[in-house]
Amino acid sequence: MTPDGPEAMEEVTGLDPWGLRRIEHLLSGLEGVDAIKLVPDGRGGIEEIHVLSSSGPGAKQIVRNIESALMAEFSVEIDHRKISVAQMQEPDISRAEPQPVHSPAAAVAETGGREVLLETFDIERRGGQAICRVKLHKGESEHVGEAEGADYAPVRLEVAASAVLRALEKAYEARVRFVISDVSSTQVAGQPLVIALVRAFAGRRSITLPGVSQVHDSLEEAAILACLDATNRWVGASR
Repeated sequence: MTPDGPEAMEEVTGLDPWGLRRIEHLLSGLEGVDAIKLVPDGRGGIEEIHVLSSSGPGAKQIVRNIESALMAEFSVEIDHRKISVAQMQEPDISRAEPQPVHSPAAAVAETGGREVLLETFDIERRGGQAICRVKLHKGESEHVGEAEGADYAPVRLEVAASAVLRALEKAYEARVRFVISDVSSTQVAGQPLVIALVRAFAGRRSITLPGVSQVHDSLEEAAILACLDATNRWVGASR
């Protein structure tokens, strides 16, 4: 019989309390879940679950589905107040004027699709929170993005990635929405790397973009550069 409560969570997470990969894999397959992020509590459990949804069931149903899936698969019970669902509105096709942009690549092409360069970034850590600000250059213009999250090493990677994606959205004039699907550090042939998976949304369509960066000064900087690697290579291929 599978144990309930914290013991069950420790059994599920095993030696990877931050990743919670098995749970994340299960929940990412639920209807209406386009992207999902689990925030660990530092004790082998889940502090928060954040979901991005663009279609399918409503937010309350998605929350119920997550609760049911965790109980059925892992015998883990989670307070519904720890689950947040952000739903992107679909355009009203019956009333909206026809739009020329039909894909993320087309949206970027319409804004001049030049590579975006990192100018500066900084991370402020206070009160258990990490706040990251990123400044980008695109052509002659500057764009600043900011994100905030819990001051844990794996979460800081997501905070840095989210900050650069907010700046990228401004660079592309909000025609494309970016969401970090996953960002993590690893080693290949003894070289420390950060790998990022970025989802780009434009209208009803989306694409997943992989990027990678070597770690030079910090993991957070590498997370930012991995996101830019994903989007810059995609822009180059779409021209």
